[in-house]
Amino acid sequence: MTDFLIKSTISMGLLLAVFHFLLQREKMHHFNRFYLLAAIAFSLVLPFIAIEVYSEVVSEPMPTLSNMPAATFDAHASVTQESAINYLPYIAWGTYGLITLVLAIRFTLNIFQFIRKIKTNETIDHEGAVLVLVDEPVLPHTFFHYIFINKSDYENRRIEEELFTHELVHVNQKHTLDILFIESLKTLLWFNPLLYFYKKAMQLNHEFLADEVVVADADIAGYQQLLLQKATPATYYQLASSLNFSVTKKRFTMMTKATTRSRALVLKLASLPVIAGLIALLCIETVAQEKPVNKRPVAGATTKGRQTENERRDAYYSGVRVVIDDKANNIKIDKLFEELTEAQKQEYLFYAPEVYAVKHPTKKEFESFKNKKGYALQIDGKDVDNALLNKYKPADFAYYSGYTMAREALTKKNPQIFHYQLYTPDYFEKHLKGTNNHYPDKVYTMTITKEVKNNKVIANAEEKKPNENSITADLIVHANTITDDSEQEEKIHSSAELDPKPEFPGGLGAFYSAVNKEFKVPKVDNDMTAKIYVSFVVEKDGSMSNIKILRDPGFGLGDEAMRVLKKIGESEKWKPGMIKGEKVRASWNLPITINITK
Repeated sequence: MTDFLIKSTISMGLLLAVFHFLLQREKMHHFNRFYLLAAIAFSLVLPFIAIEVYSEVVSEPMPTLSNMPAATFDAHASVTQESAINYLPYIAWGTYGLITLVLAIRFTLNIFQFIRKIKTNETIDHEGAVLVLVDEPVLPHTFFHYIFINKSDYENRRIEEELFTHELVHVNQKHTLDILFIESLKTLLWFNPLLYFYKKAMQLNHEFLADEVVVADADIAGYQQLLLQKATPATYYQLASSLNFSVTKKRFTMMTKATTRSRALVLKLASLPVIAGLIALLCIETVAQEKPVNKRPVAGATTKGRQTENERRDAYYSGVRVVIDDKANNIKIDKLFEELTEAQKQEYLFYAPEVYAVKHPTKKEFESFKNKKGYALQIDGKDVDNALLNKYKPADFAYYSGYTMAREALTKKNPQIFHYQLYTPDYFEKHLKGTNNHYPDKVYTMTITKEVKNNKVIANAEEKKPNENSITADLIVHANTITDDSEQEEKIHSSAELDPKPEFPGGLGAFYSAVNKEFKVPKVDNDMTAKIYVSFVVEKDGSMSNIKILRDPGFGLGDEAMRVLKKIGESEKWKPGMIKGEKVRASWNLPITINITK
């Protein structure tokens, strides 16, 4: 709604300015009538026009953000709890509805007032129109094909022929339709002041049209004198075309003005650049289109000697004891990673993160990062404008990584498909170098209660009946502390360095239960599986800080994950991690996979 109001108002304002400065003072009244109506219609339609221009952006395959299996929530969208109600939108819409209702009633009563006059007064056919003879001392005015005049003036022939001609123009050119159109819009969009200016311009142009026909067969000076005589008393009818409307110097000047055809043509075409500019400014959306490039080797390594993903995985988990409780398939595993078969390694998706080694972006990649429509950027953990890269060159960054946003999560405000992080040499040396080369714990544990493939449950442990206000959830999670890209200067230690490690009250199981209990899955129309990447820091005092949504699949899931983590952080304190008896800061990453079925 906000987008509609902003775009339509900008368009109405600019097109009205064109009319005021270029068209209003010229004798081209038929075109001006069409222009005013078309300007309003165009402005109302403009917000719904979307012209997508695809811009290719290159990117190497996105690395996964975490080295942990995902926490999986399976929920039925119809049983989710709702968030606290925000009453402000209801108050705003209620106020709008009340004012609109009052104006609609007034609009309707004005129409019925004309209908009542038509039914209760004498009528006479007159040159394709209908004269309505009323007792009130009124000036002639028109509503559709009805001309309302004073009965006494008509019977005593005190109404000049020029006035009949004037009102017949309003009837024959159906000016009432224009007035009803703008009044209907004013009833719905009463808060838009531009509509009031448009109505005034329309009514004045109607008078120009009527005057033009009258002066073609009458003495201009005599007609102007007649208008001055009829100017008082002034009677105004909101939905009528009235003889008395805006009897000003403008009308008198227009009666003697002439506009050449060539000048009229130039002025008519003058609005086209404005219309084209509005479309270009408000309708054209640049959509980034992914064009992946072949992943190149890490700096300093050759393609031939580079580790494959499986080799990196095996090195990462070497010597780690693996404990898997697959309740969905009734399988239990407790052995060293080297003792697992390749099929088991593939089945349980052991992910090994990319080792942080110096990696400069190519010149082509670096130039593509400057495209604000396609890329959202961070430098050393801080959001930056893409134009800042003009001050750098590729060699100024020791490492970079990124991820792809789900298309459902893209918005007009944030249309970037790619989110990239670039790190300067100082930051890389201090926080990243040498990390992610081995799993930080001696034991890797995983619990599986439900197996899902292609959005369908193919294996399931015994289901528990959910409470009335809870979401059925199955957790498949293993979390650990890793080095974080924190904006704070104090070092965040890895899990291997900590003894003891951070501990949630009641253990990790209690933490996962808290997440499960609080998470309210937003309503989604279709079955889907979505993954959210979140991270936070356990501070020295046990509080949770620096909570981030690293990757948001949309549908409000990222906002809900943020809300849940903040609520848990406000109500519970962790036992902080320590090194040699001293409390230290530690970072946690948690990827959460949510399977939603209708």
